[in-house]
Amino acid sequence: MATLRELDTLKAIVEVQKQEISDLKQAILDIKTVVSELVKNDKIVINKSSNENNDLSIIFTKYKHSLVIKNKYTDKNTTIKCKNELRELGAKWFKNDSMQGWIFVGICKDNDKSLEDVSEFIVKTLSNENKFNLEIEYE
Repeated sequence: MATLRELDTLKAIVEVQKQEISDLKQAILDIKTVVSELVKNDKIVINKSSNENNDLSIIFTKYKHSLVIKNKYTDKNTTIKCKNELRELGAKWFKNDSMQGWIFVGICKDNDKSLEDVSEFIVKTLSNENKFNLEIEYE
C-alpha cells in the first residue's frame, strides 16, 4: 500500500499533468485559429468589372516546376474568357490525367517565391483595365 506521502506526491504529479494538458489544448486552439485565418486569406476576390460575363474563377497551382491556372468550378469553363491574355503572357493549354489548364512552363523553378509572388504578373494583367472580376485561390 502506498503511504500518505506517496499519495500526495502522485496527486501533485497528476495536477501538473492536468495543467500541461490544459496548456496543450489551448495551444491547439491557437493553432486552429491561425490555420483558419491562413485558409480564409487564401482566397482573393478582385471585383473591377460591372459586367457579369467577366467573372473569372481560377486556381493557381504548382505542377513540377511550372504554374498551372485551372478553372475553380469544373462545370464552368471560365479560363476561356482570358485565353488571349494568357497566350500573350506565354501560357499553353495543358491536359493530363489529373488536371487541365493553362501552364507556364518552368516559372516556379525558384523555390523561394510563393505562388502569390510567381503569379503576380498574371493577376495584374487580368485585372488591368477593369477586364475581369477575379476570384483567385492558391493550392
